[in-house]
Amino acid sequence: MIKKILVLCAALLISSPIPAFAHGEIAQAIPAAGSTVIAAPTEVSIEFDGKLQTLGNQAINLITVTDDKGQVISSPSSVVDGTKISTRLQLTDVTGLVAVHYRIVSEDGHPVEGDYSFTVGQVPTLTSAGIEETSEKASGVSEESGSNLLVNGFAALVVIGIVILILRRRKK
Repeated sequence: MIKKILVLCAALLISSPIPAFAHGEIAQAIPAAGSTVIAAPTEVSIEFDGKLQTLGNQAINLITVTDDKGQVISSPSSVVDGTKISTRLQLTDVTGLVAVHYRIVSEDGHPVEGDYSFTVGQVPTLTSAGIEETSEKASGVSEESGSNLLVNGFAALVVIGIVILILRRRKK
């Protein structure tokens, strides 16, 4: 009986999809993704959940900020300080949707790219794409979300251990 349960648990573990490790997840962004600010900030910064790698003076980590017309409004260089990357805005008299694109190399050596946006001034009229993005954020769905393989593996071992203990106690 125990062998059948162990085989069943192993089959479930092998057949269930487990998301890969998440690399370089955003811990905090200023201005925050999806936020509305009254005036454009002088700087955009993103803090990640781990230290960013640097290679001397090479620009391997970068933030690019563009206005609603696609014009780059950020400095061509970014500053990395541990887990945080920032860039200064060269133009701050913008209104509307501002897009932030980042490319970083996380401490485990994996490059990570992503985008988010915030609004300066009045909230723009939502389009169907904007409504879909807003409803994804409200429901907590994100393309970058993922589970930690180590946590999933540990949880599976705990469940298997509990099943074995219960079966052994029932035998006695």
